[in-house]
Amino acid sequence: MENRKIIHLYNRFGFGLTGKQIKKLSGISFAEKLKKEKVEEIKLDLSEFEGVDFRSLPEKERKEFFKKLREKIKDLNLMWLDRMIHSENIIQEKMNLFWHHHFACSIENPLYGQQFTNVIRKNATGNFRNLVLEISKSAAMIDFLHAKQNEKSHPNEDFARELCELYTLGRDNEYTEKDVQEIARAFTGWRHKMLGEFIVHPKKHDEGNKTIFGKTGNFNGEEVIDLILEKKACAEFICKNIYEYFVHPKVNEKHLKELTDVFYTSKYDIQKLVIHIAESNWFYEEQNILAKIKSPIEFIVGLSRQFKIENENPKSWLLYQKLFDQILYRPPNVKGWKVDQEWIDSNSLPLRLRLPSIILTNAQLDLAAKPNYDENPLDGMKENKFSQKLGFTYDWEYFFEQNQGMDFKDLFFNGKLSPQMKAFIDKHPFETKYEEVIQLISLPEFQLI
Repeated sequence: MENRKIIHLYNRFGFGLTGKQIKKLSGISFAEKLKKEKVEEIKLDLSEFEGVDFRSLPEKERKEFFKKLREKIKDLNLMWLDRMIHSENIIQEKMNLFWHHHFACSIENPLYGQQFTNVIRKNATGNFRNLVLEISKSAAMIDFLHAKQNEKSHPNEDFARELCELYTLGRDNEYTEKDVQEIARAFTGWRHKMLGEFIVHPKKHDEGNKTIFGKTGNFNGEEVIDLILEKKACAEFICKNIYEYFVHPKVNEKHLKELTDVFYTSKYDIQKLVIHIAESNWFYEEQNILAKIKSPIEFIVGLSRQFKIENENPKSWLLYQKLFDQILYRPPNVKGWKVDQEWIDSNSLPLRLRLPSIILTNAQLDLAAKPNYDENPLDGMKENKFSQKLGFTYDWEYFFEQNQGMDFKDLFFNGKLSPQMKAFIDKHPFETKYEEVIQLISLPEFQLI
């Protein structure tokens, strides 16, 4: 496969490549690469919380207990970010990020966050039925969508509604308000124990007949998921979301139908679906190259992998996520994080353009911001204006060694610079390779993949 296609492929199903990685992957198909990748679970040391009944703790100790929990969710955040930056399993890591967006879930308990993460990691390129079922049974999702309040005497529709609207079928697509009410009854009694183990509380579960999608029976939650998956509309909705995330924000209906057929006939095999995309000629058409805007996580992970960026101060990574509104495990709402154009506004773009040079020259970050005293990573910040030395380290020698012989414009922009940027480069010749790199990654086009 030619370099331009490889760059495009692993911009979308990865976080970008160095020149040496491009050469290495030119001799292996996407399917081979994916099948060789490993599932890497995340494992925190949570032993200090095991067997602790926080409800019996005195108030002061209980506050300290929850403070430690909040710190551990930050550790989980940083561990996930570290995996994206350093893992060789780049396709798996990108798929993990996508499914965390699709199954948006704000998580405060690190034990449940770890469980949720590993459910996604285990199933990210597996079977969608297994993925949606295990997500539905996860302690994080049960807490997030108030499943504990869903019981026979007082059904709570929150999970049933989002299951249909956001996770499987799409808003108002082949289900009715009555279907949502009946689906909620099927999920009554779904609970979890303190350590996250899934259970069904028999006294809270509705054993009566339910009529869902025109079919009547004593359906439980697992059977409802099967009823949903029987609908081809489910396969179409998932393919639409995957197309928008990995191919183009505007969906080509012909290509969508093609993907839907592949996904549905394969019984929701995610691996077959993404391989089909990667092997389709239309995926590499000109209109799809640099057609998407990097999310903040894609931006910093790609930059870190390219320049071997590290930071021993975790607050810098957390500050970065907060500034750009993409905090891992904290999507802003049930719809997930922003996408594409939503990431760019008058505040974020200037900072995005400055950030590479700030990191790669270890410059001071000067910002005007209103601090959040409860959550701001910069403890003790009292003023709206602040300066912060981010403290990142980077390896220019590694970058130049990895990209020896590469045209940096091809590496960063896949040979697709706008006339305006070409004119700018022509008018501002670079004196050194360092200056060339800094200037190129400070251009607006560097925000695209």
